[in-house]
Amino acid sequence: MLFDVSRRSAQMPVSMAALPGCAVGVQLARSPAGEKPCLGRVHHVASNAPATARLDLLARGMHLRKVRLAVLLEGADYQFLQIEPPAVPPEELSTAVRWQVKDLLRQPLDQTTLDVLPPASSTPPGRVQTAWVVAAGNVLLRERMLQFRAYDSQVTVIDVPELAQRNLADCLEEPGRATAVLSINSAGCLLTASRAGELFFTRNFEVSSRSLAASPSARRDQFDRLVLELQRSLDVLEHQYSFLSVSTLWLAPFAQCEELLSMLIENLYVSVKVINLAEIFDCSDCPLPEEPDQQAALFHVLGLALREAEAMP
Repeated sequence: MLFDVSRRSAQMPVSMAALPGCAVGVQLARSPAGEKPCLGRVHHVASNAPATARLDLLARGMHLRKVRLAVLLEGADYQFLQIEPPAVPPEELSTAVRWQVKDLLRQPLDQTTLDVLPPASSTPPGRVQTAWVVAAGNVLLRERMLQFRAYDSQVTVIDVPELAQRNLADCLEEPGRATAVLSINSAGCLLTASRAGELFFTRNFEVSSRSLAASPSARRDQFDRLVLELQRSLDVLEHQYSFLSVSTLWLAPFAQCEELLSMLIENLYVSVKVINLAEIFDCSDCPLPEEPDQQAALFHVLGLALREAEAMP
């Protein structure tokens, strides 16, 4: 797991994230093998305070005590880089990658922690293999790891939205086909394409739930540009990643989801469907919030919670 810094415990972890204007947390309950993951707790805190303060408000609201934590980074806190991995023995990969990406980093190499995701095993023969590198500042990582000591709780995993979205895509996958997912929240807009738990493609767009709320005319202009960029991205997937066989674009919930859905159905050649989180999670004991933008804020945290649940003994 990305930036995994501690051994496992038997208690179900709390997954949390700070987004512009809010902080959100999720804790799954244990569920029988083969059943849908069961929501145990969901918490949303509205605040425009700095990220550290937002997470602290969330911790107080969830009454954290002696629990293992998984935290998502915000987009400005890390870099998600795609590279052609160097041809070195596996034990030398991390060192070689550090020197390969040092000129791409926002801060000096000695102030940065890198995590390298292995190349996708399902890349067809003859194609150049690629790998993902996540880079985050040591100071920020240390701050997140130590932040919750006052609650006698420890951050053991720090992850990123791209991989959390990949986790949710796994729940939607059709056999033999890749899954494309588009999400929009207050932090921005993210497109991913993955198959069998391996991430092949990501792209961010300059759209957010906040910018869409400005006015109907401004929203229409943003949607028009987004549709055009999605057409281009799907063309890339079709021609450069044809082996993925993407047939459906899944749209995560957000306030103007139906408006965008209509435009995508009219303008894209692939099927477009809206993700119903209640079909992925058992919400009988803990309902999801009805507000679509709160569901949007929870989307990646739910993906993080899925990965953490799979790692539990």
